[in-house]
Amino acid sequence: MALQQEAPTSQWNVQQSPWRGEIRLLLGSAMIIFLLTVGIGIFNGQRIVQLDHNTLLTHVHAGTLGWITLSVFAISLFLFGEGAGPGRSYVRWLCIFTAITTTLYVLAFWSSSVPGFGSGSYIARAVLGVLMLLVILLYLGWVVAKTRKVHLGVAQLAVLGSLVTLLLAGLIGVLLQFVFALGNAFILPGNSIPAHASTMTAGYLVLIGMGLSEWSLMPQCERISRWGLAQITLFFLAGLAIGTSFLFTVMPLQMVNLLFSIVGVLIYIVRFTPALVRLNWPGRNSERFFAMSLLFVVFNVGLTVYLVANLIAGAIHDPATDTPGLLLALDHSIFVGVMTNAIFGLLHATTQERRQLWPWTEDILFWGMNISLVGFLFALISEMRYLERIFTPIMGLSILLGLLLFALRMRGSSAGAQAKEKEVPAI
Repeated sequence: MALQQEAPTSQWNVQQSPWRGEIRLLLGSAMIIFLLTVGIGIFNGQRIVQLDHNTLLTHVHAGTLGWITLSVFAISLFLFGEGAGPGRSYVRWLCIFTAITTTLYVLAFWSSSVPGFGSGSYIARAVLGVLMLLVILLYLGWVVAKTRKVHLGVAQLAVLGSLVTLLLAGLIGVLLQFVFALGNAFILPGNSIPAHASTMTAGYLVLIGMGLSEWSLMPQCERISRWGLAQITLFFLAGLAIGTSFLFTVMPLQMVNLLFSIVGVLIYIVRFTPALVRLNWPGRNSERFFAMSLLFVVFNVGLTVYLVANLIAGAIHDPATDTPGLLLALDHSIFVGVMTNAIFGLLHATTQERRQLWPWTEDILFWGMNISLVGFLFALISEMRYLERIFTPIMGLSILLGLLLFALRMRGSSAGAQAKEKEVPAI
């Protein structure tokens, strides 16, 4: 399988997309919200004070919904956006509604940490959670409608499966917000919090990470890859299995997750090894971000397999108390290793015409973020938590530099596109 070095640049060309305005809005909003995630993360990593639970929830949701999911919606416009179609106004207003709703939802979590806002913020989280669920449903509906108008490959199917999984995980999350807001007036079955978290990470985020690998590093073919389809199907089912096992206390489903994850990741490794071997790692290109995302997918799945195997064997009873470092490593390997690498790869590819602006910062971003992330994950897994104080600021500052770089490039490319449009003579 030959690696097409120019694939990301052409496939992620925002100037040629009919949805370029909407894509810029979503990515710009994602970058702004991510500043909150990074800021809290740097402060928390220094262990100067113990942050309260609601601030940490703000850190998580600003990352998963603000940074990642807004970017995933932009990605869906790339993968399913062939031809503007009759839904032009629908998508434009949906993107505006999404940016506003996501921002308010994240702020609702943050307000829970403010004295005097306790009960009111929980109600706000529940109400805004419903709106957030509606946003996911509307994007999923648009994607489903577009499946009849675009060529469906492995990448498109992965995004479709990830949005379905996101909707299910989001439903559990919103129900949890109503439980907190109503003072446990009703109880969800089983272990709903692990069900929500595991479905988000082992299902939604792993699938979208694999979809981005497929779209960016694999040559596009008319016929869908059978092995690629098998890989995506296995991980879609694995994500449903692990979430259902916790929600309805059906522990045998964890064996299903274990089997499907092992087989699926082996297919993934075999299919993408040629692309990794041919990659120009020192080069300042988009592909290395997507390739690093791919490597962290494998790492994350490996950690998940280890955790589930120990749950089945009874060596781990409650991961939150028995192996808290392992859970944090799982979260950060998928949030930063898989998704943040992939999103920066997307931002790099969509601003190619401005790559002459601060090119050296790309190396600081790529190597600084990933080397410090490896050190940070080692600190968590080994329980050498004092190392967090070293690696957290390096990782956070590298990411902040990357956000500044691509914000400037995006602004410049947007201004250039507007100037070119004005130069086109009227007919």
